[in-house]
Amino acid sequence: MKPYRMHPAWRTVLALLAMGGFAFGAGQQQKEGRVTVAVAVVDIEPIVRAVGGGQVDTVNLFKGCILRKDLQVEPASKARLATAEAVVWTGFMNESAAVSDVLRTAGSAGRKGGEPKWIDVSKGTVRTNQPTSTCFGSVDPAFASGDPFFWLNPENGGLIARNIARGLGELRPSSRAMFMANAEAFQRALAKDIQRWKTALKPLHGVKVFTAQCGWQNFSSMGGPQFLVCKGTPGELPSPQTLLLHIKQMKADFILVDPNTPAEYADAFREYSNLKVIEVSSSIETIRGATTYSALFDNFIRTLQSQAKH
Repeated sequence: MKPYRMHPAWRTVLALLAMGGFAFGAGQQQKEGRVTVAVAVVDIEPIVRAVGGGQVDTVNLFKGCILRKDLQVEPASKARLATAEAVVWTGFMNESAAVSDVLRTAGSAGRKGGEPKWIDVSKGTVRTNQPTSTCFGSVDPAFASGDPFFWLNPENGGLIARNIARGLGELRPSSRAMFMANAEAFQRALAKDIQRWKTALKPLHGVKVFTAQCGWQNFSSMGGPQFLVCKGTPGELPSPQTLLLHIKQMKADFILVDPNTPAEYADAFREYSNLKVIEVSSSIETIRGATTYSALFDNFIRTLQSQAKH
């Protein structure tokens, strides 16, 4: 029998396919490398790291309150955002506007890799203060879903982790199972912390706390104190005098302010409310040594417990 001889044209086709396959494999290998993830909120960054394990590098985009109208990406973060494969955000329009401005600039300068994947961690989360429109008014679109600080309810933490896992899995399919396993492990550990926090808060049930950081009302699902918050236009504090009247009417037991609370408010509370004013952070950004999501709530509960003892 004569040996089979391949036609030269077929050899050329197969060679090209082989080269194409090699190139595809090389492209896949590059795609399976570490993922640079730009994160809009510093308190969600630890969740991204927990889910991504050793597969992610993170860069935080903003400092301070995300509600401010002049929100802009930190200058030191712009270059890394321009090369990030993913943007983890909270679905809040302030964030998307500021990030998009940077991406548009990077695009005009020849951004490589196309647009990053946007991972909205707010999907499915439970929020407080969900507004309802009436025949006589409309709801600000920025706050239509409710209080934007939904991560201050730790019971949303597991869902945030799974949203991140799904998004990263689309970028790195071969690591999809690992990301989801990490998210489930994060949720199990967080569930133990939540049970511990609920136990610690039981003695504080019924205590009325006015907090200048409205987002802490999300924490009410933990039980314990009743959080009285400012009323008015979202993102805009009423005058100190208006808030003092509100505090008096609500019969608050003490007042919490944030390191970012304007000094004139904290000073007015201390001078005119006749209540103890306590400063407590609503972000790990201003808690020394804090690197985990749970550290935010550990610090908050320690502060509440300390105040209750006095």
